[in-house]
Amino acid sequence: MLWTVLPTSAAEALLNHILQLDHATPSRLAPLVGKRLRVTLKEFGAPLTVTATSDGFNLSWVDSDPVECHIVTRLAVLPELRDSANITRLIKADALDIEGDPMLAQALSKAVTELDVDWPEVLSQRIGDVPAQMLLQFWQRSERWWQQFHADQKQWVRDAIIEEKQLAPSRTEFEMFRGDVQQLRAQLDRLERSLKQFQRG
Repeated sequence: MLWTVLPTSAAEALLNHILQLDHATPSRLAPLVGKRLRVTLKEFGAPLTVTATSDGFNLSWVDSDPVECHIVTRLAVLPELRDSANITRLIKADALDIEGDPMLAQALSKAVTELDVDWPEVLSQRIGDVPAQMLLQFWQRSERWWQQFHADQKQWVRDAIIEEKQLAPSRTEFEMFRGDVQQLRAQLDRLERSLKQFQRG
């Protein structure tokens, strides 16, 4: 069990330290204090219990006390939970199982995702202005590279599916097909009106 306790303690300390860098964290956490969420990821099997406190979050793999919300899902599904519109779809697709209050999961997630930390200032205080500036520039360049790489991969997959393998129609072909369908529908509507007039006559 030591293999879970040590990384969890480190993750908890890091998370709570980052939370304290945002001055709005105490007010954001105030309505959540004492609330408990359990997440069981199918990849890990063991459930992780998250308890909100006034200072941050307590994380535990061995907590079995009652919780307000228990989520069973996969790791890849977690980012989709930020949008409440996805919850019903994920449940219907058997990708998500929720017992209790699903809004609690979103509230706890927002406490982390809505952090407003002045990272340049934090870094400059710890490593100095020049190294902080260099690190931030490196991060920004890496982020732009990743976005471009991701866009290139999407374009490559699109080209492979549509142009090379012809597994899906191109946008032009789709628009032509949609136009043909609309024309056919209009013709059927005219035919239906003509039949009704003929029946009345």
